Amino acid sequence: MKGILVVVTAFLLLPGSVYMLLAVNFGALKGYLIAATAFFGFLILLSATWLFGLPGTTPLTGPKGTQPTFRFFTLDDPAASRFDSVRSFQGGAGNGWQEAPAAAGEQASGAEERLKADLDVARQTAVTELVNETNKDNKDSSKDLDAANLDAKAFYTIQDGTEVAAIVISPKDPPEGSGLERPSFSPKTTFAYRDPGGPSLPSLLFLIGSLVLFVVHMLALGLVERRRPLGAHVAAAADGERQPARTGA
Repeated sequence: MKGILVVVTAFLLLPGSVYMLLAVNFGALKGYLIAATAFFGFLILLSATWLFGLPGTTPLTGPKGTQPTFRFFTLDDPAASRFDSVRSFQGGAGNGWQEAPAAAGEQASGAEERLKADLDVARQTAVTELVNETNKDNKDSSKDLDAANLDAKAFYTIQDGTEVAAIVISPKDPPEGSGLERPSFSPKTTFAYRDPGGPSLPSLLFLIGSLVLFVVHMLALGLVERRRPLGAHVAAAADGERQPARTGA
């Protein structure tokens, strides 16, 4: 409740005071149109800065929508028909599939670093889901799955401009003294595609809305100004209209 009061009070005191001064000088309608045109022009600059950034700053510094994420699916899901390259995956590199890039170094491009980060997220998510699903009904802690006794490798391909990942999780010998056993399952493969999400959508909608409202108010201000131009001379008195008496000798 306090936050609402602060926002309402600030809106009344800041834009409201500007509108009040304009209304006193230009009238209520023209004052509103002048204030609104300036306000929405400011919002255009603000939302454009959010969306594109400024020199030396990163874009998307304002409100953000859904972030990019990997959507996991199996060969029986409808997504497998859309990304049919998963049917050519044979458990490793080949048939258009590549192994995930190694650790990014100084020579790595921004695209390679972003791809590696995306695949790392997909691999960690796949391991976490398998561990949680397997361990939830496990009574013997020595048979639990853990990052220490799992080996996960990521492979990827690009289909129709979308990253498709294949995560192969295999058992491995755990470190001595960990209290864990080597799992006995066969290698499991999980597929995922990268959903780009819409991180820029709120800023883009804000920019479009500000542009539309700016143009509407600017056109309305021009129409009002043509009808009642500022500083127009008072028309001369019509013929026959009573004139003020003159003083003279």
